[in-house]
Amino acid sequence: MTFLSKGLLALASVSALLGQGAPGIMYLGTLDHKLLMIDEEKGDIVGEIALGGIARTTVLSTDQTKLHIFTTKLLLETVDLASKKVISSFSLSDGKSEPRMMRGAGGRNFSGVAVDPGGRYLYTTMKVTVKELDQFRNEPPQFVMIDLQEKKIAKTMPMPKGYDLGFGFGASFKISPDGKLLYVFDQDIVVFNLSDLKQVDRIELAKPVHPGASPYRLTANDDPNDPPGTVTSVFTTVDPIVHKETLGMARVDLNTRKVDYQPLGPSFPMVGFALTPDRKLGYSLMVTRAGANRETEWWVWDVATKRVIQKQAIPQRPNFRFAMSSDGSRLYVYGAGSTIELFDAKTLKSIKMVYLNKDTTTNLITVARR
Repeated sequence: MTFLSKGLLALASVSALLGQGAPGIMYLGTLDHKLLMIDEEKGDIVGEIALGGIARTTVLSTDQTKLHIFTTKLLLETVDLASKKVISSFSLSDGKSEPRMMRGAGGRNFSGVAVDPGGRYLYTTMKVTVKELDQFRNEPPQFVMIDLQEKKIAKTMPMPKGYDLGFGFGASFKISPDGKLLYVFDQDIVVFNLSDLKQVDRIELAKPVHPGASPYRLTANDDPNDPPGTVTSVFTTVDPIVHKETLGMARVDLNTRKVDYQPLGPSFPMVGFALTPDRKLGYSLMVTRAGANRETEWWVWDVATKRVIQKQAIPQRPNFRFAMSSDGSRLYVYGAGSTIELFDAKTLKSIKMVYLNKDTTTNLITVARR
């Protein structure tokens, strides 16, 4: 089979696996205290919502009808997606204490936020600065429960033993479907009881079933299409003999704590991972080399066969993130200033550059039209 034939076959496979659906709306915070609404099909700004501060972290509610937004002033604002209005806004400070969300790797991203399945609570890690009469006092990190109905921090819990500085850079959280357990995805998957933050389980990743690969790390991303109680993502393994990393895919059941995973090949630096709504294809941006020789490629993963079925190089950027459209037909590259570049998910070719004329400050969330 010729190289061209292989390329056409891969493109046909991607086209067959991509589902069709109505385009939705992108939501993205900007430096001028706004939440932008962008039409996925046209790439045009169709609305904006004024916020009380600069948005830093955006979280979709469990029923996908609202966005919860943390701002730099530590306001927690809730936007109703149907009415396109802020329906709740309250400060997490009590006047004397000033809480700050823990930052992730590199200090750029804030730490994980977990949404209660019932929709009432948010969970995250914060550091608090207390203003005394003669000094400011920094308290150790705390795990907090925020009550969205009472509009306040309802409960604070000291970090568990061994986590004095927090759960680690880039750690992300998930809540079990019954709302009783907290899953922390870091170097290992550690399970805590939400009532007292006592550790109840640790999924031993140092002993995977295939020999010579120890340990691996999972990344649990917020994905509105993930089935309840399931996390599907990529991982890396490390050979204990020659310390060579291997890339693979894993699925975690938050009900049974079962982990199914499959190694795929040599590990490369990866920027994000997103699955199509039908969970048949996965997309990632792979970065290789450094400096002027740095290269970036789209990789398309066939989830069923655990294979990379398509690759496509794109122009390199110094700093970026990516997201997927609500119907899985487009990919978005953003986070390097005030632009969003739209790519066709079938061809992996750029189709439009959207100029926002304002720097973006949050993760990008896409929601299908209702």
